[in-house]
Amino acid sequence: MNLFKKNSALVYEEVKAVKFFLWTFYIILFAYDLAYYFVVPYYNDLRTGFPEGSMGFVMHFLLLFLLPIAVYLIKTNSPEKIKYIYMFSFMFLDITNNAMIFYGNDKEFTGGHILEIYFILFSPIFVDKRFFKVTTIGFTMKYLLDGILFHSNNVLFPIALILFISAITWVLLSRFQSYLAAITSIHDDLRQKEKLAVIGQMATAIAHEIKNPLSSLKGFTQLQQEKDKEDDQYYSIMLSEIDRINAIVTNLLILGRPNSGVKSVKNQREIIEYVLLMIEPHADRLNVKIKLDLTDNPMLMCDENQLKQVFINLVQNAIESMPEGGIVNITSQVDKDFTTIYIKDKGCGIEPDKLQKLGEPFYTTKENGNGLGLMVTRKIIEEHNGQFFIKSELNKGTTVEVILPVIHK
Repeated sequence: MNLFKKNSALVYEEVKAVKFFLWTFYIILFAYDLAYYFVVPYYNDLRTGFPEGSMGFVMHFLLLFLLPIAVYLIKTNSPEKIKYIYMFSFMFLDITNNAMIFYGNDKEFTGGHILEIYFILFSPIFVDKRFFKVTTIGFTMKYLLDGILFHSNNVLFPIALILFISAITWVLLSRFQSYLAAITSIHDDLRQKEKLAVIGQMATAIAHEIKNPLSSLKGFTQLQQEKDKEDDQYYSIMLSEIDRINAIVTNLLILGRPNSGVKSVKNQREIIEYVLLMIEPHADRLNVKIKLDLTDNPMLMCDENQLKQVFINLVQNAIESMPEGGIVNITSQVDKDFTTIYIKDKGCGIEPDKLQKLGEPFYTTKENGNGLGLMVTRKIIEEHNGQFFIKSELNKGTTVEVILPVIHK
């Protein structure tokens, strides 16, 4: 899929780069040739004009005919094609021009044009590694072809110069791309924080207002259930849905409030064993076995209840990914100042494009999910100065890594 067709900002930036490329291309083309073939020879009392048998200004006019094509491509939002059209056209015309001058005679080959260096040096402005590789390889191959056709060793210096300039350009291009990647990462991080801030504001405004009438609604539903026991199945559904709404509001409250949890030194094994004690009955009903194999027993500075919620969310996700049953393996590894807890299932897995979106507000792969569980999980882990990673393969399973700092005794 063409990236430029999707992103108007990229098209705009490419158009600006192409316009700069076009006018500098023609200025350099005419200024260099006029100086090289006319001005410098004139002041040195040498023969002025293009070499005998060459295309002369025909080559320049042919390159000028590319300008309407460039204008058309700019108007049709396809500016990324222009640089390749100009490069290949120049290369073809230059090879043709050299063949007209040097092929089939005893003239010593003296080729080369400053535009070849210009094409390579322009790669960082386009921030395009593919264009850089095409230009470098293209002009190197052109000189190798010239050397073979005209039986000349004079192509060695231009090739060496191209490779030298390419090395410098590669460093500049890599730094430009690294800088852009850093800016993009910062932008994505700010956008994510902005989403969380919006949810936080929303939670602060409405969560408490929802919880109060929700508690009353649940209480009256339970009272009505006791009075009307004939339709008990409907009341159980109503109560289940009320609990689900309450869970959503609780998640919103966690996302909306600042980090106000009281942290103390707690045992990692005890936290995870408590979580398994709570969740194993649910796992047994779904024919899922949970295997715990913790290699060490580090101490954590944490809010115990928050970490319990993290592991409940993650183990619950692992269980629900295996509707036909299976095994969830929970292991750990301690490395200096950090402990890594692995929660691995052999469930349905997650598609790569969906995996990148996990943790975004209200994005979920579950049919009845709300997309807040992983957001809450990530927020709690980050507030504990930890990290959170998900690795998954479709139809093979998912591994969740939770990295937390440990307290040394």
